[in-house]
Amino acid sequence: MAGSTLGIRTPALPAVGTAEGRPHSRTRRNHGAFNLGGQLACVYSTRRAGLARGVSFELGAADLLLRGSLTPMQARHLAQALSAAADAAEATAGGSA
Repeated sequence: MAGSTLGIRTPALPAVGTAEGRPHSRTRRNHGAFNLGGQLACVYSTRRAGLARGVSFELGAADLLLRGSLTPMQARHLAQALSAAADAAEATAGGSA
């Protein structure tokens, strides 16, 4: 579901500051943003060549609570686990979302 924002806008870039403090840079592409436990969660891929952990996940907006990096395989495993859990939850709830 790359590119799906689930109705939440990506945070705006600050006018000044270091590139590390910004939610976006020229080397990252945002693939989605969503609300997770009352916090903004964003998923990015890097455009830099040679990085083994090219997928990143950030939780929080003004105060970044969590930042993690994943290999493409780890990201696929996480996506598969989330999809399987969603399928199981729907089956348990009788298909109601």
